[in-house]
Amino acid sequence: MIDSLALAIKLVGVGFLIVATVGLLRFDDPFQRMHAATKAGTLGAGLVLIGTMLNKGSMDAALTGGLTLLFLLLTIPVASHLLARAAYISGAQLAGVGNADALRDVIDRFEEPIEKKLERVADAGRPFGATGLARGFAGSGPGPVTTDPVLAGLTGGDFASLKDAIAPERVRFAAVGGGVPLLAHRAADFAARTGRPLTAVIAVDTRYVDATGDSAATMRAIRDRVCCWLPDLRDVFQEKGVPLDLVYEEGDAEALMSGVGDAREFLVLPTAGWADHGVDIATPHATKEPDGLLRIANAHPGPVMYAVDEQKSGPVVVSFDNSYDIWRAMDLALVEGLWSMSELRIVGFVDDDIRAEIERRAEEAGVPVVFVVADSAPRGGPLIPADVARDAVAVILPDLPRPLRTRWYGMFWQDKISPGWRGDVLVWT
Repeated sequence: MIDSLALAIKLVGVGFLIVATVGLLRFDDPFQRMHAATKAGTLGAGLVLIGTMLNKGSMDAALTGGLTLLFLLLTIPVASHLLARAAYISGAQLAGVGNADALRDVIDRFEEPIEKKLERVADAGRPFGATGLARGFAGSGPGPVTTDPVLAGLTGGDFASLKDAIAPERVRFAAVGGGVPLLAHRAADFAARTGRPLTAVIAVDTRYVDATGDSAATMRAIRDRVCCWLPDLRDVFQEKGVPLDLVYEEGDAEALMSGVGDAREFLVLPTAGWADHGVDIATPHATKEPDGLLRIANAHPGPVMYAVDEQKSGPVVVSFDNSYDIWRAMDLALVEGLWSMSELRIVGFVDDDIRAEIERRAEEAGVPVVFVVADSAPRGGPLIPADVARDAVAVILPDLPRPLRTRWYGMFWQDKISPGWRGDVLVWT
């Protein structure tokens, strides 16, 4: 009887091991494979051990099997968790998660898997970034291979060809909150100066609406709030002489504001606010306040400017890391004249070749350039020293600081760029 019971337990254990093996082979991402190895795998191995202990029927077998089972229970879940955490931080694919990633505001994470970065390096035939994106524009051989359709295959090294390649073809403005009319001036000014068509998107976050106690009342409050400033928004564009393509949508606010994946679209966003439009209604069915503004930069393939209400003239600081993203963002600012720059400040290490290339670009744009030697920013500290950014009107970054929330334990997100600094932020990730 005991032998039959032991055999049955072993067979069930082997079945769970087979299930775990199939899961490891078939699941799409390391996190699903972790569940297969941790749960089904541990349960299957444990059942095989229990069946073996019953079959042996001795104290030595029971002691050895019990210690082995305890070792499995203590080590496999911990090891799987550590591997999954490492995979998450490295940017591994999240299959089927979509926008439901609960850790994206908690743990720093690379937005792109390392395998894709290595593929770009291999395709380029040399480590990308040796002389930067603009070096390829300058005609020092073939331009860098890129998956970006705007920059791929660029020929010619003059300022005009660079502008033709990276200048946006249209402007998109996300109308969020009560400060919309003031920020609308910034988007309308750029569209009027460059002659680009402008689309104003009014998005309503239905996930926020559903998380409130009375979704119907919340939706009415949001619509009333939008109706209050909508006439002012129309007046701004009429004053600037810019045709207004106005879009009102309710749904996934991040997707609605980021657009449909157009790399030639210049997206203007506020530095604070969300698609709840400031109605300030409690969300008892949600664990945190609605805040997806900073995540839009990663969803939008084109340049994104988080703009303050008033455009000013002054220095522009570039947090330079010689990456693909910082080169094209900096080049865009120079060729389009996004700000009236008194000087361009480059913060970060540059070699002689990169310095010469940046100086040439700045000279073509008629902007003086200053290279600032600063200590590397400590992990978790500000990206740019306070004395460098104090009088800057804008900062160009290769990526936004983490976590991607406008307020984190009471700290405004621009304080992570430089303490107390407020201004425009340009990214192109």
